[in-house]
This record gives sequence, structure tokens and C-alpha cells, in this order.
Amino acid sequence: MWAVPKRSQLARKIIISFVFAILCFNFLSVQVQASPSKTINVSNTYPSIFVTKVVDLTEVTLNDSFVVTITIRNIGNSTAYNVTFIDTLNAPWVFDVVGLTKISYSWIEPNQTRIFSYIVTALSLGEFQLHSARVYYRISDLADTEFLAFSNSLDIAVTKAEEDLSLADLNSAITFLLILFILNTILTLRFVAPKLNRKKP
Repeated sequence: MWAVPKRSQLARKIIISFVFAILCFNFLSVQVQASPSKTINVSNTYPSIFVTKVVDLTEVTLNDSFVVTITIRNIGNSTAYNVTFIDTLNAPWVFDVVGLTKISYSWIEPNQTRIFSYIVTALSLGEFQLHSARVYYRISDLADTEFLAFSNSLDIAVTKAEEDLSLADLNSAITFLLILFILNTILTLRFVAPKLNRKKP
């Protein structure tokens, strides 16, 4: 029976051990590199809603109006579902609103933007804050977990309008000045004129 020399068997064992070590090292390297990559990919698949609120005027006069513009943008990498926007303003005797302050969308895709506006009329004097608006959304139609995003808040100053002189006010002022002129003329003639007559030779 033919026998393999001992040196050949030893070399074969060394080669097999070396190849096995290389395979184990490559396998472990792939696992270590794949784990963080997998985590990043999962986290990037969620939607992310970004909300901003802006106004065309930050100072208005009483009973004047300003426009509030809302921008909703999905900056995530997946679609946001059941998106609901809610904006709660101050008491109705402070602001009167024309337009929708609650709007719902079935979905907003990645990098998609929704923009809408409403008009607010100032009914009270003072400085007020327009509180942050809220946006609720889900990662899928069947998801139970609801996410929440907030917009920025804004400060609004409501001042009293400068009163313009009406025609009646102007006539009253002219009449008052005319009366003062007549009284001044009468007093001058009564007290100054006699003194001048006495000084004549």
C-alpha cells in the first residue's frame, strides 16, 4: 500500500490550517463591516417631517390682517403616512382666522413639500406669541406608533393706529383758533389803545 511521506502530510496540514485561518478572518471582517452598514440603512428608511411657520408682518395695527404661511417637508427617505397638521392660535377675541388651521394628507413622499396659508386679523392690542404648530404622522398605514413634529413659534405686536384728523376735527381747531384771535384783538383794543391815546399831546 502506497504511503504519503510524513513531510508531505505536514505541509498539507500547514496549508489547510493557513487556508482555514484566512477564511475565518475574512468571515469575521465581513460580519464586523456589515453590522454598522445594516443599522444605518434601517435608520435611514424612516420619514422625517420638518415644519416652518412664517408671517408677512410681525407688527400690525389693530383690526389689520397678516398672512401665516406653513411649509411641511418630508426630509426623510421614506413616505410619511396619515399626516395631520394642527395649529392652535390664541383666543378668538385676540385673533380672527380665515382659512384652515387643521389639514390632513394621506401621505407625503420623501423630499415632497406641502405649502398653505391662512389670514389672521388682530382684534386686541398687545404683544402675542403664535405658538408652535404640530404635525402628526406615521411610518406606514398599518403602524400604531405616531410621530410628532413641531414648527417654530412667532411673536406678533399689535399696535394702535395713528388717528388722522377728520374734517370735523379740523373745523373745530380752526374755530378755536379764530375765537382766540378775536379775543386777543378785543383785549388789545381795550387795554392798549387807551394808553396810546393818553400819550398824544
